[in-house]
Amino acid sequence: MSAPRDDVIGAARLAVQCAARLLPTPADRRRYQAEFVAELYGMPAGAQLRHATGVLAQVHALRTSLGSTDRLPVVLGPPAPASRRFLCRYLRWHNWRTFRTDDGARYSACAVCGRFPTDTVSRNSFIG
Repeated sequence: MSAPRDDVIGAARLAVQCAARLLPTPADRRRYQAEFVAELYGMPAGAQLRHATGVLAQVHALRTSLGSTDRLPVVLGPPAPASRRFLCRYLRWHNWRTFRTDDGARYSACAVCGRFPTDTVSRNSFIG
């Protein structure tokens, strides 16, 4: 009798590698490809295929969550004037507003494009 094999079957490895290729940045691709393959070790062949299928089915949600770290959710309403969009997009002159989360914590974000400030000291003002 031989011991059970801990190898990853080729189809499951290929499936999780394809899923990792759909992620937004090269660093995310490398990280999640290594994680997805590592999760396959020690599983029987059928479980590997089921897991790889689940990874492929959920990669869109992972891609969305990885790509939306610096923006607010889109809120439907009247569009901002073209001049405000131009200032935000090209000149990086944002319309900072203070908002509150559900638990009462305060945060700042641009009311036009939804970006969070990277420099919390100046926020479009001169320090002097």
